[in-house]
Formats: sequence, structure tokens, C-alpha cells
Amino acid sequence: MRESGMETGELPFHRRLTGRFDGMIRQKDVSTLGDEMARRDGWYVVEPNVPMPETPVSGAAARRDLDGLVAEILEVERGVWTTMVYAQSFEDPWIIKVFHPRRAGCGCGPGGGVLPWKVFTRFKPGPVPEWENVQCATGQGDATRRSWLGGWH
Repeated sequence: MRESGMETGELPFHRRLTGRFDGMIRQKDVSTLGDEMARRDGWYVVEPNVPMPETPVSGAAARRDLDGLVAEILEVERGVWTTMVYAQSFEDPWIIKVFHPRRAGCGCGPGGGVLPWKVFTRFKPGPVPEWENVQCATGQGDATRRSWLGGWH
């Protein structure tokens, strides 16, 4: 789903979450994405297994939330950091998915599929059948190693 949000037609929300998304591997990329978020209002902040939000937040509020998630990712994941932040478009972001490093791998275990930590979307969210009955608890990992991501600016 690399096209802009308006080019995806009338797809239901759960279908918009699939397709091709670009992953951010450098902190600078996430910062640039946050700048683009802040320029646009009307972000819904969606969390699996939590009721869907009824009202959107401002671009500035969404950016602060994203920055907080990234700060926690950098605190928790201090080894080789794999991509945890995905956007369908850097230039015209409509959906941004953020994954928690301690539950991103739960798809191989008894908990079911991989759930995003949060999804920021400019589309009105709706039910996501793939999220039903999937639970991924965050684990306690070794937080003593330094993340290479934090060094890339």
C-alpha cells in the first residue's frame, strides 16, 4: 500500500493495514516521519484489544505519542534493533504501525499473530478480525546492551 491514502479507494480499515509498508531503521527516519505527522491533523491512535477511538488527535499530539513509543523502544531494545516503525508512505503518511520489541516475535508462539503496539491512522478505524483473540505479553529481556539505532542520527 505505497500509494497515498486517498488512492486506496473504499477499503475497510483492516484491509488498509496490509500491503507494503516501509520500515524505519534509523532514528532520523522516524524523526522525519514525525515531522510529517505533525503537519497533518486528524490522527486516530489505535491499540489492539482496546476499544477503537471515536475522535482523532492533532498532528502534534500524535507526534508526541510516536516520540514516546520510540523512546521506549530505544530503552527496551538495546541489541540489534530491527525495524519497529512502519509507514505506508514517508511523503504522505496515512497509516503508521509501531511494534513493541518484546512482543513482535510472538507470532511463532502460542499467543497467535503479531500485533502492533499502536497504529496511527488518518482513516476512521474499524474492527480488525486478525486482532481478535491474539495476545502477546511483553517479556523481560536483557536491557543492558546499547542499541545501534540510537547512534544513527
